[in-house]
Amino acid sequence: MNDRAVSLFLELLRSAIWNRPADESLFQCIGLSVWEDVINLAESQKVNALLYDGVMTLPGVLHPEKKVLYKLFLQAGAIEKLNEGLNDELRNLTSEYGKIDCPFILLKGQANATLYPKPEHRAPGDIDLFLYRKGDYGKANEWAREKGYKMDAENIHHQSFEINGTHVENHKNISYFGIKKYDNLLEREIQEIIRNQRFIELEIDELKVEILPVEFNAFYLFYHLFHHFIHLGIGVRQFCDWTLFMHLHSQQMDKEVLVSLAKQFDLLNAMEIFASAAVKYMGAEPEIFPFNIDVEGKFVDLVMADMLSGGNFGFSTFKNKSFRGKWDAKWHRFNYSTRRAKKISGIAPHHIKSLAITKIITNLKLLFKK
Repeated sequence: MNDRAVSLFLELLRSAIWNRPADESLFQCIGLSVWEDVINLAESQKVNALLYDGVMTLPGVLHPEKKVLYKLFLQAGAIEKLNEGLNDELRNLTSEYGKIDCPFILLKGQANATLYPKPEHRAPGDIDLFLYRKGDYGKANEWAREKGYKMDAENIHHQSFEINGTHVENHKNISYFGIKKYDNLLEREIQEIIRNQRFIELEIDELKVEILPVEFNAFYLFYHLFHHFIHLGIGVRQFCDWTLFMHLHSQQMDKEVLVSLAKQFDLLNAMEIFASAAVKYMGAEPEIFPFNIDVEGKFVDLVMADMLSGGNFGFSTFKNKSFRGKWDAKWHRFNYSTRRAKKISGIAPHHIKSLAITKIITNLKLLFKK
């Protein structure tokens, strides 16, 4: 991918997430091959509709040729329909889980979409539901089985199923570190939130759902992206989610609470690096982060380069690779993760240096659960 395509891609993405016109001076005399590189990058990052929003802020004379623009238009429309479908399914699940008395907390996903100027243009993923009351996780899974939905193998912290083409994850825990110290700390934090009913109500497409409290949600969104980053990688979609969350909630957030969480989980340095990358590459204001910002820091460029090359959840790394089966694929990903761990270990040593052991233990746990 050439540097100019990356520069144009980032400018259009900034235009979309900050709801401002793209810098016209960057888009003079752009050839078809460069535009195709820009669109390929957007596709690998799952931000096609956001790119379309950015392009549409440019004067018509600076637009790509019609077939390219029409492709973006169709991709944006497809993402709108996917979001409409997920919101309908979330509404249905809210009703069905209400009937069996299983209140839940919505994690990430469609809640993150509300952070964007055009929520319908954030590429959707799964519906993640945290069943926080004792017994409700099993009850919700049993409901799905009785309905005949296809159930996937249970993970360490969730059970997933397909409903009308939508992937749903019932969570018994909001996340899993695989490191006892952090898993115990996470459990204490989440139990305190549950005891004090510190959830927040959010409206999504006229549906009211509950989400995590602001400071903890800021921490959780970061940890979710960081977890994927250290294993295989993340794309800019998850990075934009966290950046926009910090931007929109900065004024109401008790930043000392967030910093305290970052320190307790040994993630302060990592948050500072990602926050610096958000300022340098995504145009975020330094003031929205309660961290030291150093745009010339050691790992800032590495983090952004890794996101751009790896694509959404790092999947571009394995594009066009074939495997003999599930365990062959797991072995390949394991080798890849352990190799890249050496390159990124300085970002959060407590989490990354033990990554190989953590992955082995986690897979053994999953194997013996069957």
